[in-house]
Amino acid sequence: MEKRKILFQIVLSVLLIPLFMEAQVTDFDFNSTDINGQFNYEAFEPVEYKSSENTCTVPVQMPGWPVSLGASGYPSGICLADIYGDGLLAIIAGSSNGTFHVMNHLGNNLPGWPKTGLQPMRAKAAVCDIDPGYPGLEIVAVGENSTLYVWHNDGTDVAGWPQSVVSGFTGHCRSPIIFDIDGDGDLEIIVGKGDVSVFNHDGTMYPGWPKTLDGDCSATPSVADVDNDGMIEICALSWNSVYLWDNNGNPEPGWPLLNVAGEMSYAQPVLADLDDDGDLEIIHAYYDQWAVPSQNKVGIYHHDGTNFDNWPQNYPGPHAFVTPVVGDIDNDGDLEIFGGGHTFDVMAKHHTGETVAGWPVQIGTALDCSPIVFDIDDDGNRDVVIAEDGVVGLCYIWAFHGDGSTVADWPVPIPEPALVNSTAVGDVDGDGDIEIALLTMGGTVSLWTLENVPYRSYLTEWGTFFHDNWNTGWFHPLSPQNPAACFSGNSVNLNWNVNTEPDIAGYNIYRSETSGGPYVKINSTLITETFYNDISGTEDHFYCVTAEIFGDAESRLSAEVVCHTGWIEGVVSLTGGTGNIENVVVTAGSVSANPETNGFYSIGIYPGTYNVTASLDGYETDTIIGVLVEEDQTINGIDFTLYPLVGLDDKHLSSRITQIGNYPNPFNTETTITFFLPENTENTELSIYDIRGRKVITLINKKLSAGKHSFIWNGKDNNNKQVPGGIYFYKLKSGKFTSTKKMILMK
Repeated sequence: MEKRKILFQIVLSVLLIPLFMEAQVTDFDFNSTDINGQFNYEAFEPVEYKSSENTCTVPVQMPGWPVSLGASGYPSGICLADIYGDGLLAIIAGSSNGTFHVMNHLGNNLPGWPKTGLQPMRAKAAVCDIDPGYPGLEIVAVGENSTLYVWHNDGTDVAGWPQSVVSGFTGHCRSPIIFDIDGDGDLEIIVGKGDVSVFNHDGTMYPGWPKTLDGDCSATPSVADVDNDGMIEICALSWNSVYLWDNNGNPEPGWPLLNVAGEMSYAQPVLADLDDDGDLEIIHAYYDQWAVPSQNKVGIYHHDGTNFDNWPQNYPGPHAFVTPVVGDIDNDGDLEIFGGGHTFDVMAKHHTGETVAGWPVQIGTALDCSPIVFDIDDDGNRDVVIAEDGVVGLCYIWAFHGDGSTVADWPVPIPEPALVNSTAVGDVDGDGDIEIALLTMGGTVSLWTLENVPYRSYLTEWGTFFHDNWNTGWFHPLSPQNPAACFSGNSVNLNWNVNTEPDIAGYNIYRSETSGGPYVKINSTLITETFYNDISGTEDHFYCVTAEIFGDAESRLSAEVVCHTGWIEGVVSLTGGTGNIENVVVTAGSVSANPETNGFYSIGIYPGTYNVTASLDGYETDTIIGVLVEEDQTINGIDFTLYPLVGLDDKHLSSRITQIGNYPNPFNTETTITFFLPENTENTELSIYDIRGRKVITLINKKLSAGKHSFIWNGKDNNNKQVPGGIYFYKLKSGKFTSTKKMILMK
């Protein structure tokens, strides 16, 4: 390791000086073929990597990979995206030779690609549906000299594009961002070069933009609802200052923060809720050039521009190219913040500012690449994956556990330095395994596979450069809240709360036969509602729900739920008419059941309070309100008598009284008993009895008019004394009609 450090220091200036001058690098000869051929180099065949802890086999390149894009340059990210909707991920990358490539998992360019004769393409693209009338997704990319391109997935230009970006600075590492910033259903494109510009989907400039900073925009901006007000904000960095605008380009209260940094370069500001208060913090890396010795730092601010407690913090330096990515690597539920730059160390700190145990970790050579965070070895825990700089033959991708130890089978050699860049992870070929893609300095695209290691997207906190394929820099979506499951009939009904993020594409359902997993996704397409019926589910299955955004990032698993079910039971009878009892529909919430031939019905349902309704064509509907169902409890006696629909002058009208019920039930202090009379009555009595049949109190005993009536029982007897908790019955008697129902007084 020491020899590698010394060698790296010798070549450091040769390797990095061109980066600051925005110049191209000399091509390295790897005996590569063209884009459709095999890329062969002996030095990087799978080898045995020996560490002090283990000996293991390096993951392998996919068939047809690596691929040369035909030129060297400074890469800045790679996209993995399902542009056709066929379940396979395209590998999307540009080159400094003015070409742009969209390849399949075999390493071949897809129809319509590559694009040629472009500006040098050295920034990660974005993928989105900016033209909903055209099949599949579109690709948005920015050239080094500030031309913004938008293509359909077949390589044709989207109407209104390309466009020129307002720019006082040309260079790489600044990518386009996609979002519907005004909630009108059309996507906007945000790009920072010299200024920060926002374009409508049709190529026109969005009102209020561009915005001028106190210097060039030094990094890819980020976008989110930062202050949790339902409106979208845009965050950007100059070399020295931090800006936050609303969607119309107006500064947010407390912003900008001017001259807070000695220098900021290429590292996107990250937006994440670190303290679980509902609004987002702004996290940015910078270089304190006035410190002795020089020092990298990470600063964190609340949405109003005030400092986050215990920040800024020192990170390894001396230059801040590494995006301060966040992720939970120690399973404590909180986010850790990663960083470093131009150094051999990668740092991880808790949001409290304390260093994570086992960190910083040391890599072989300098670091300008940003990490990604996902479960690389299927142990259920998230790992950190990061590529290094260096020289040919001395470059690796590293993988670290949450405790800082090196993951088995890693590091993996890479053909050239990674520079300001990031790996991307996904299931590229649809076989369920992990694939990892990386574009390196010599124009080489690598695609490794980890055979038989499943890719679990719900364990991916940060899976690509700038977080997602919209490049938002926003750590989201959050897990769906309050999932519930119940077994009813021959299926499991699930529901959950809707996510509030504005870019939610849908939800996924994961099922396991054991608590804690392993979980298998059971929906083939995204669920756009907040409920799902698993027709193959049983009472013994365990479920979790995730949310997914349009930018192809998935939330963590929700809380696990199992079928905790209560039951509502009773008997339905028909008085008169020719209706079939088995056609009656008894409904509670979203669950329905049909009675058996003897009128008995049973509904399995989530715990909660329900209005229960019985209905049949040609008969009056009957409803009992306020039926309280508790977990694993059966509420019986919810009976119904249905009468044919007849006129008010029908001779049987006087015999029909609809008993509605009492709410709440059980109750603590008082409950309301409600019923309906179809006509005026001579005398109606409503009394309360205890479990031994003794009358406790008479609430009403008089003539009542037709209509709905409600009476409150406060838990007291005829002597105004409080009765003890327990089971009680209320009895309604009107003419020849009598009905008795149970209720529970809780003490």
